[in-house]
Amino acid sequence: MPTDTSPKRYPEMQGKVALITGGSSGIGLATAQAFAREGATLVIASRNQKRAKQALASLPDGSASWVECDVADGKSVERLISGIVKQHGRIDYAFNNGGSGGRGAPVGTLGEDAWRKTIDGYLTSAFLCMRYQIPAMQKDGRGVIVNNSSVDGLRGYPFPGGAAYAAAKHGVIGLTKSAALEYAREGIRITAICPGWVGTPPVESSMKKSADIATAIIAQTPIGRVATPQEIAEGVLWLCSDASSFMLGSPLVLDGGYMS
Repeated sequence: MPTDTSPKRYPEMQGKVALITGGSSGIGLATAQAFAREGATLVIASRNQKRAKQALASLPDGSASWVECDVADGKSVERLISGIVKQHGRIDYAFNNGGSGGRGAPVGTLGEDAWRKTIDGYLTSAFLCMRYQIPAMQKDGRGVIVNNSSVDGLRGYPFPGGAAYAAAKHGVIGLTKSAALEYAREGIRITAICPGWVGTPPVESSMKKSADIATAIIAQTPIGRVATPQEIAEGVLWLCSDASSFMLGSPLVLDGGYMS
């Protein structure tokens, strides 16, 4: 893909190093593309090499590299961060977006393994990423971390079977706020984003399969549509930019009115 020559919204991002986990599709890929537009050097981390190759092909030539990583595995995350620091010397921005979970079920029938897989996939993964990103950023006394929570981190899950996911996303907000306070005076800003319904591949697939689900999703969103991944990416970029220099700990809610 040719180099993007469009005007830069955040010129301070030129040449900075940005890590996006779960960067091969959906919100992660849209965020990688937005960072690339600003001239950042990208590292996308994910588990699927085929999707990663497709993602890299959509980014400006030479702007990005891919590292295989399971963000729920501490050793895998440690290798990811140490490799970035070794190659690029620093990490300026990190969007902790990657995550996966177990099969959902109502609490009274939810299996323990499914619970742990969901908590590890969405909450422990955020902790592990921050655990290794923060020391890397401390060396330079600067950096921004954005964790991907959800409106379901602010309320109960609207359909049966999502309690573990909501619990994990509530945990991401508590983790974010606490870590933000711990490192506020060290030049490291930590915050979160809480998207509502977004047109990612899984959501679009569910809406196509079931008209009832599609109707329920739209009914929960006063604006009358789901967000595009690009709209969420713009929020992440703003949180990372100097324009949000006073934004700390509190999550940015982008939900089309869902929580209003």
